[in-house]
Amino acid sequence: MQEYPEAATIKEIVEKAHKIVIIQADNPDADSLGSALALEHIIGDMGKEPYLYCAVDTPTYLRYMSGWDRVQKDLPKDFDASIIVDASTMTLFERLSQSGQQGWLASKPCAVIDHHEIVENPIPFATVTVNDSSRASAGELIYIIAKQLNWSVSTAAQELLMTSILGDTQGLTNQLASSETYKIMAEFVENGVDRPKL
Repeated sequence: MQEYPEAATIKEIVEKAHKIVIIQADNPDADSLGSALALEHIIGDMGKEPYLYCAVDTPTYLRYMSGWDRVQKDLPKDFDASIIVDASTMTLFERLSQSGQQGWLASKPCAVIDHHEIVENPIPFATVTVNDSSRASAGELIYIIAKQLNWSVSTAAQELLMTSILGDTQGLTNQLASSETYKIMAEFVENGVDRPKL
C-alpha cells in the first residue's frame, strides 16, 4: 500500500491532543459519516476523547449507521485538535464560516483527510492535508493511513469504513473502486466484517 509522508504530522497532532473534533462538511454523506464514526472508534481506542461535529442535521437516510446521533451541531468550547474528513475546501463549510467559530479551529492543529480532486478555496488553517483522488473514498484513505501509522482499527471501525467505501462507490459498481479498494474490502471481510449485513 502507498505511504503518505504527511501521515507523520497527523500522528503527531493526534498524539499531542486529548480532545479531538472530527468534522464533516455541510453536505454529509455515507463516506463522511462513516469516516467520522470510524475515526471516533480509532481515536477513542487510543484513550483520546473524540467529538463529532457537523453544522447540519444528519440526513435521515444515513441514520442506519450506529452513532449518527452523537454528531453535534456546535463545536465544543475546549478541544486540542481537529480532523476534517471528506472535504478540503472552505466552500463546503459555509455555516461554520457564518457562525464565527472558524477561528476556534484555526487556533488549533488541524488535519484534513480527503479524496476529491484538488479544489479551489482550500482549508486555510489546515496544519496538514492528505488529499488523494485515486482513493475510492475518504474511508479508504483513513484505513491506509491508520495501517501506515500502526493504529488499531477495530472490527466496528472497519465496518464503518466499509460503509463509507460502499457509499461512494455505489456498492463497488462505479469507476471509483480500484483493485486496491477490493483488496481492502477483502481485508475487512477476513477481519470479521459482515458484508451482506451492510
